[in-house]
Amino acid sequence: MNKFILTPLAIALSLTLSACGGSSSDGNSASSSNGGSTAQLQTISLQALTRQCGTDSAYQTDVVFHNDDGDAIGSVKTDAQGNFSGELPSGTRHVSLLGDVVDETDGGYKQIFTELDIENRANLGKFYFNNFSEGCGCTEYNVDTTALSTIASDYTIYQSQGNEVSGSVNICPSDNKLYLTALSRYSVDAKAAVIDVPVNSSVITLTDEDFIHDGVEVPVQLDFNADYSSTRGYIEAENTYQFVQYSFSGISDTLFIFPTVTEHNSYVQFDFMSDPMNVDGVEVDIHSYARSAIETDGDYQLTELPTITDDLGFSLLQITENNDASFDFSNVDNRFARTTWGYSFLVDDAAESRFDWTIRGGISGQIPDLSFGSIFPEPTDEVILEELTLLLYGYAGNATDANSYAQLLDTISEGGHLTKPEFSNYVYIFIGAELY
Repeated sequence: MNKFILTPLAIALSLTLSACGGSSSDGNSASSSNGGSTAQLQTISLQALTRQCGTDSAYQTDVVFHNDDGDAIGSVKTDAQGNFSGELPSGTRHVSLLGDVVDETDGGYKQIFTELDIENRANLGKFYFNNFSEGCGCTEYNVDTTALSTIASDYTIYQSQGNEVSGSVNICPSDNKLYLTALSRYSVDAKAAVIDVPVNSSVITLTDEDFIHDGVEVPVQLDFNADYSSTRGYIEAENTYQFVQYSFSGISDTLFIFPTVTEHNSYVQFDFMSDPMNVDGVEVDIHSYARSAIETDGDYQLTELPTITDDLGFSLLQITENNDASFDFSNVDNRFARTTWGYSFLVDDAAESRFDWTIRGGISGQIPDLSFGSIFPEPTDEVILEELTLLLYGYAGNATDANSYAQLLDTISEGGHLTKPEFSNYVYIFIGAELY
């Protein structure tokens, strides 16, 4: 196994966590080491939340402000509602949030989010610190199909995510409705049902009259490299996708949407490597994705898949050897405008503690030497980089300069962006490497 240690990588990744004595304060006034400036200060808003079992709760956590070089120049805590909204310390260029999370496999550890180059931003949106310390309490409901006639004889019934219904379904506390699809075995036809989850019963009884929503056929188009395509409908009130169906390369499956249930529908293409790429003994997984908006009549303009090339895996690992932590992926796809880096570190101390770090920025630039002061002191034991991921993404049809994307990102932060046309043509390439 390859062993990547943080100490030699700190220069390459600019991830040295040097303590620098940053201050902290409660409430919505950011403390700063650069006081006394008369220039108008930038204001931003953000919210920290914990998420478990589909339910969000406010989370009080630390927000650290960095200057252009990555030094911590001030900090603040989010309020009781998880919010920070106010002025930034003079000279703020980057913002980080640090909180504690719980994972079913890894237990408790530190999660860090960093937003680079926020000088054009007004709303950084929501940051989720997941808490999986408890079971979600999902319940098995029996499905009674004895009252079905035509649906039972001519159709096969599926749950929203594509699993065939065979006697029972699992429903979690955050689910108020059950979404079912009935696909004809003998013709190009589909119907959908939206069932209210019973409150005082563990039995869901289906009738033919429940399947009142007629499907609209969506023609299958696949780019040369696509492994499969999929349709799905977005329900804004629940912020979820429903009626997910798949058609795999070489198989002429029919896809449908149900416009009387879901007003906003998408056609998705997906390309994934069947076997991981081996780069100097490291396995690298790569996949790409493209989304297109579907009209109510089933028509759409196909968004082309980003092309996966062999050098992408090499490019990801070369970042670990780049002395100034600079990167430039602008030539990968002219629709890409943003990067999301994911680092997973193991601290080789007595407790084998760990921390994960997500860094978001432009499609090219440099990761500065970020530090967090007393909020997160530098680990004194050996730190091992276990996993490195990179997401390159954009929205086709939009300008890719930093100012234009600052506006798009603020729109995303306000919520409901999946209903807006400028976000229809989402494209990305994801690269992941397990290093240890």
